[in-house]
Amino acid sequence: AVVSTQSTGTYLVGESVTLADLTLAVYMRDLYSMILDEGRRNSFVNVTRWFTTIINQDEVLRILGPTSLCEKPAQFDAKLFQQNNPKPQKNAPKKEQAPKKEAPKKEEPKKEEPKPEAPKKEKKAPFSNLPPAKLSMDTFKRMYWNEEMPVISKYFDENFVDGEWSVWKVEYKYQNELKRTTTTNNLVKGMFQRLESMKKFAFGLMYVFGNPGDQKLAGVWLGRGGDNFFYEDDNWTIDIENFNCTKLDMNKPEEKALWTKFVAGEIDDWEGRQFEKDHIF
Repeated sequence: AVVSTQSTGTYLVGESVTLADLTLAVYMRDLYSMILDEGRRNSFVNVTRWFTTIINQDEVLRILGPTSLCEKPAQFDAKLFQQNNPKPQKNAPKKEQAPKKEAPKKEEPKKEEPKPEAPKKEKKAPFSNLPPAKLSMDTFKRMYWNEEMPVISKYFDENFVDGEWSVWKVEYKYQNELKRTTTTNNLVKGMFQRLESMKKFAFGLMYVFGNPGDQKLAGVWLGRGGDNFFYEDDNWTIDIENFNCTKLDMNKPEEKALWTKFVAGEIDDWEGRQFEKDHIF
């Protein structure tokens, strides 16, 4: 199921981590840390999503520690290999050979100098085309963790500029698959792990609602720019494709109220299902 490009399953078998997941993930750990760089990982989106979900389980981290994904594939070093694996010398002395007659040297044709390679296009930094924003994400996050809601709301109202930032409501498309709270929580944890490089550009709240077998996953996000910021980098689209995204208009009272209630922690239910667990990005 993991290898299939159409698979939306979280684990190899069933709805929770099994020995099959752990065995295969450990077997593939060196592959992901030394061989599969970002470009190659993008060719195996579902496999990468499954691998990062398993390798970042609490018990796996406790035993193996964090796994760094490969940035540049390991290269074979012939010189180092020869140093570490010298050829054994034979004890028998070599027979002296009669000196070979030197053949007249032929004039070698002049080698053409290699043409310089075309410069590689550098990958642009996310949102580098946008001017500086009035609202600071670092300041907003610091206030979220340390201040009361009136202070947070005041800072947001005075500094939020539509287009510099945007607010989005997200709802998981495949709600019928959310049958166990553990599975749903792991789905969100894996998503956050894969969005690590987006932290300075976004703030998100993902809430799990309902009892096992009848759950909903929904949340709100604040991110850079006026468009859906998840599509600014190919690495950020892996999970968001599984969500319905709706932009919220901060000039409409009912839409701003939804954002404010999430930030204040006042969302107690979603479509008749009681709040179960929150995840903060």
